[in-house]
Amino acid sequence: MDHDEYNWISRRAHEIWQSEACPNGRDQEHWSQAVADWQARGDTDPPHLGLDATAPPIRRVLVVDDEPLIRFATVDALEAAGFEVVEAGNADEAFILFEGTQIDAVFTDVNMPGSTDGLGLMNRIRSRSPGTRVIVTSGHVRLGAFDLASGVSFIPKPYNHDEIIDMLKVSFDPSPGPA
Repeated sequence: MDHDEYNWISRRAHEIWQSEACPNGRDQEHWSQAVADWQARGDTDPPHLGLDATAPPIRRVLVVDDEPLIRFATVDALEAAGFEVVEAGNADEAFILFEGTQIDAVFTDVNMPGSTDGLGLMNRIRSRSPGTRVIVTSGHVRLGAFDLASGVSFIPKPYNHDEIIDMLKVSFDPSPGPA
């Protein structure tokens, strides 16, 4: 399964989960339905289209990584793409920022110091705000659909910043509306 297919299926499974009022214990059913939707969609849609068009646009992204150079480079790339970016060096700091700031998406590393890691942060964010887009990254582990919360995407390190931007721009249009 390539990244586009995985991310489309992951977002679709999350939409199904949300549409059913976020039930617990049914992720496998939602994932299976999303796979069937992927297979049924044919070649008429690019893999990143055909999802919930009413989803609010992603404007503010929280970038979480304990490696400053990696974090700074990611922040710079996202800002250059038109996103407003907030940054944190660990999951504890990130959750405090998340609680006090309107955040549309979180891009987090897995392995970080502190009381929890990126997966713990992912779970806390999903329980607080199921509609917040979450992308997880790691250079040490590979995570699959059943390792992540519903609707969460994974991108391995080293990554290309354009891949992250493309994942976030699914519902982001930096151009101004009609005058």
